[in-house]
Amino acid sequence: LILFIFCVLFAQSALAENDRYRVEVIVLTHLHHAEESREILWLEDFSAALDFLTPPPETEDEEIEEDAVEAAQAQKLLTEPDLSAEETPMVEEEPDPNAVVHIEEMSPVMQESWRRMRLSAPFRPEQYLSWEQGSEAPFPTLRMHDLEPVMVDDPYFQLRKALEEAAAELEDQPGNGAFSGTGADTEGEEEEDVLPEPTYYYRLDGTVKLIRTRFLHFDIDLQLREAVFDEELQRGQQQAAAGAGLSSEDLPPPKPTSYLVFDLQQSRQVKTGRMEYFDSPVLGVLVYISRLETEESQD
Repeated sequence: LILFIFCVLFAQSALAENDRYRVEVIVLTHLHHAEESREILWLEDFSAALDFLTPPPETEDEEIEEDAVEAAQAQKLLTEPDLSAEETPMVEEEPDPNAVVHIEEMSPVMQESWRRMRLSAPFRPEQYLSWEQGSEAPFPTLRMHDLEPVMVDDPYFQLRKALEEAAAELEDQPGNGAFSGTGADTEGEEEEDVLPEPTYYYRLDGTVKLIRTRFLHFDIDLQLREAVFDEELQRGQQQAAAGAGLSSEDLPPPKPTSYLVFDLQQSRQVKTGRMEYFDSPVLGVLVYISRLETEESQD
């Protein structure tokens, strides 16, 4: 009997290691609150977390890129020998049981929750995020934010601006169009690619994380931010720039003097198949976790 119980517990733990979960998160705000914000001088940077919510950069010549890919594939078929199926056996790669996959569509449960909050007077839904993950460490930390930056930190703004102007001047010169992508243009593009991207601090920003030890735990670290500017200092900078013949586009984004912040930091045990609610006077979070059936768990 003891041996049988041990085998059952071992089988359950082995199956749990191969579990996958779908996590859905909705961040909401309380519209009618009397909470006072705290003032801070600098913001926490959450850019190191896995970010599915930042849209990819826009490509101007998508059709040209697609044509180039098709041409490269056609050239590859012409140059490489045609190998038969027997000479190139198909090897199926095993999927990563701990892979993190972004899901854009809401489940019916969260769709109904979002609809009800949109129609309610005291709540406003702010952001939605959903993903799939495994049950083994390391557990992913995901960034949850809106697309309204309160501060942009770009130390290379002036250099980036100078490179863009130099590239535009080279394109305007006659004869450079025939040699695009070579020579000085290529060097300019390489210099621009070397520059780090700006760091964005959003109005709603933070991280969420699902951890599995013996039980499931959900960690939340969110901030709702508002920038505070010194109007007199801004006017002085604008007047100085106008006197130097510079426009607002030639200046880096203004930096706030301080920030008003509301926090939500909580961590607790959660369960699958039910709505979990994390609350604070200003911010709230709805979490719905579903255990996914895998082939091993079905077996």
